[in-house]
Amino acid sequence: MVAETPALPVLSEGEEIAARIRGWDRGETRGPYTLEIYPTMTCNIDCVFCDTTYRKGKQSGELNLGQYLEVIEDAARMGVRRVFILGGGEPLAARGVTPAVMKRIKDLGMEGVLGTNGTLFTEELIQQCLDTGWDELHFSLDAPDARVNDYLRGRRGNFRQVVRLMCRFHGLKRERGLASPRMLIHTVVTNKNFRLLPRMVEQAWAVGCFRVNFDYIIAYRPEQSALNLDDDERVEIREYALRGIEVAKRLGIETTLEQFLDVRTMERGRMAFERVGPDDVAHAPCLNPWYYLVVHPTGRVSPCCVIAGPGEDVREAGLAATWERGKYFTDLRGSMRKKVMTDLCRNCSQHIIARNDYIREHLRGPA
Repeated sequence: MVAETPALPVLSEGEEIAARIRGWDRGETRGPYTLEIYPTMTCNIDCVFCDTTYRKGKQSGELNLGQYLEVIEDAARMGVRRVFILGGGEPLAARGVTPAVMKRIKDLGMEGVLGTNGTLFTEELIQQCLDTGWDELHFSLDAPDARVNDYLRGRRGNFRQVVRLMCRFHGLKRERGLASPRMLIHTVVTNKNFRLLPRMVEQAWAVGCFRVNFDYIIAYRPEQSALNLDDDERVEIREYALRGIEVAKRLGIETTLEQFLDVRTMERGRMAFERVGPDDVAHAPCLNPWYYLVVHPTGRVSPCCVIAGPGEDVREAGLAATWERGKYFTDLRGSMRKKVMTDLCRNCSQHIIARNDYIREHLRGPA
């Protein structure tokens, strides 16, 4: 009788990322857990709070389909588990790129997440998402009220169009008995919508979403600064966040509303990070450079969406070499070990900080 080989333990996301990070501390190079790609900077709507609304028409120098597919193939060989498709613009504006890239991601067995404004879906892409087992769709919606949402999104009829699309996905999933794609709403919190936080949670539940990510606006220009909460509103928002948390508990919806209970955790542009401990990866103020890789439309790389592509171009050395040995990531990891961060790090999202804290919990656990 042949003895059965014991099954290897299945690691959680946090455990696997922690294991990769420990490998770096031992002098080993490990592939990123998550790859984030931006197919284009072009966008078809004009959100009043967005710093990319001036980018209209086709952008020059963006990666083509073949180059993106090569990036995805390299990512799979490097052990990437999740590919997040976002954009400084709208990913589906790259009509000849994004659907094909989505299909290849699932063909290679990776988890696929698409962040979208929800206005450019075709019937073919809806069916592709259902047929290929696409994992998550993150829809941008900024209010449960059409008037407020459409003002913030800069497009009349946006609320109705996006809600109808989410309802269609919800209905088709139930009709076909599918669990995916899971749906999430991303909401930018401003002085126009902060009193609607509890209703936004109810809206998410009504259209079949499992989560709402609330992020405070980050202001670069005067028209964006005009949407910041004033001092009184920063006190007032706590009440609406608490109401939203109660609604979320009742409906079983995940949220990021806890960050609005303390003014200090919503100060984008003034984020602070703990800088204590030895010069190892586990005590770096940010863990992203060891497990998170972003490829911007120009091919340049960075460790997050906040730092916009200052690294090498993946077309020059390939994804693996750029990640493992490229000067940009090598220097960044060295400075992070020494607790030296970039100026842009102050603009970090509390959501990213919370994700790093979650990984640190696993780093403190058994090796």
